[in-house]
Amino acid sequence: MSFMKKLTAAVAAVAVSLTALAVTAHADEPYTGYNYDWWGDPIPSQNGFVVDRVVDGSDLGLDKQDYSNQSSTMQEQMKNFSEPSDIFIDQKTGKIYIVDSKNNRLIITDEDFSPENTRIITELKYGSTFPESRSTVKNTKFKAPAGVYVRTNTDGYTLIYVADYDNNRVVAFNEKLEIDMEYVRPSSDVYDANVTFNPKKVIVDSAFNVYVIVPSITQGAVQFSADGLFNGFYGANRVEATAEVIAQQFWKLIYTRDQIIAMRRSVAISIANMDIDEEGFIYTVTENKTADTDILKKLNPAGTNIFINLGYSDYTYGDYATRYYKGNNYASAITDVDVDTEGNIYLLDFATGRVFQYTDECDLLFIFGTKGFKNSQGTQKGTFRSVSAVESYKGKVYVVDNIKNSITVFRQTEFGSIVQKAIQLFNEGLYDEAKEPWEEVLRRDANYWLAYIGLGNAYLNQNDYATALDYFYRTSRAGYNRAFKSFRIEFIRANFTWMLIIVLVIIVGLIVLSYFNKARKKRLARIRRKEDLD
Repeated sequence: MSFMKKLTAAVAAVAVSLTALAVTAHADEPYTGYNYDWWGDPIPSQNGFVVDRVVDGSDLGLDKQDYSNQSSTMQEQMKNFSEPSDIFIDQKTGKIYIVDSKNNRLIITDEDFSPENTRIITELKYGSTFPESRSTVKNTKFKAPAGVYVRTNTDGYTLIYVADYDNNRVVAFNEKLEIDMEYVRPSSDVYDANVTFNPKKVIVDSAFNVYVIVPSITQGAVQFSADGLFNGFYGANRVEATAEVIAQQFWKLIYTRDQIIAMRRSVAISIANMDIDEEGFIYTVTENKTADTDILKKLNPAGTNIFINLGYSDYTYGDYATRYYKGNNYASAITDVDVDTEGNIYLLDFATGRVFQYTDECDLLFIFGTKGFKNSQGTQKGTFRSVSAVESYKGKVYVVDNIKNSITVFRQTEFGSIVQKAIQLFNEGLYDEAKEPWEEVLRRDANYWLAYIGLGNAYLNQNDYATALDYFYRTSRAGYNRAFKSFRIEFIRANFTWMLIIVLVIIVGLIVLSYFNKARKKRLARIRRKEDLD
């Protein structure tokens, strides 16, 4: 590594470390954009997202509601969010669902957060389809709700699912607030009798199968059918291959059965959060600063991680390296995942307060947001204290902070929209059409390595292999190999006649040389015989 590269990497690393904790004077960008180059070093980069607005309870008119039936303490608390834990946005209607956990309520609003279109749900009712006699919970009020998901069938019938944490259930209800189903602790022998059922997050697939994350469960998400039957566990993480686990595998080859039973069992890390895309693939994340396995997974209906076969399973997600600053460890801990309609993946980092945006092939696009200094308590826009959920809608990204009791909305910058346009054309196989936006990306940010890959593919598609090699160099080994293979084949085709002539000349030359060599040897032999006779 050259001196200039080392110097650049060092400066960039310092800048990123400070970015993790500090803010700038710009009102809309209290964080400096950065990315990673092909060496894995942090480098400054243009922001793909900036703060659009910060929303709290007063923006939705919560402070204007009548709370006279509440205690004086609760009246003041309910005028704003109180420890909001989750957010869901209906991609078809634009309705926003916010879980206001400590206030035991669900808030529904529109994409503009209009007070006149805001609905507050604190109590449900048992109806004819699911009477109270069928319920094991028998509670119409939420109790520390933690997650929400909404699913509409082909007939337009909408069900809202809430992970009702302290009520030990996931409750599904319609827009009339009538309870349709309660998903409670399974009575199956497969479900450990000593394990509680405190649902934290919930998602629902197109067949209305329900997937529930329970923090105390390490076998994966708890899966229910639409009618509430327990279907087992789904998408369990692999056991981290630590030194202890490897040692245990060795001793199991030697120990007796009783000794093996007495060994401390190694278990997988539980799933932290999940999302489902439009094609039905489920994405899960693991919130653990020390884990390297299954941080992000893309699961098919069978629960198999297809990222393993694609080679994306053991990528580094979040920041590439642990950063240490003033006694604090800033290793990434991915707490939530969202997949937008274009297939882009958003990972929310609890440790750093950042959002990492990736393509559907797990190429890093942008990093935005950050935690604020302790003395500022993350009061500036775009800084956080404790992030809990991320959601995207129409090019905007929504991040929930459960200590600041707010939702920060990020909008895409012009630079970000150019990158997205290039990515869209790239994914559609329109490499030539993507060439112009990729070139514009490089004009604005010469360090944006993904543009080099895009241009490499464009020139490869135009059979300009030499130029493609230049763009793929140090950015894509696979692309470079493809370009070099095509370059070699093209070179052979273009110069086949001359190469054949050269080969024939060499062969003829070798034959002639061999003939003269043999003739010379015969001549020398005759001379020696003549000398012997004399």
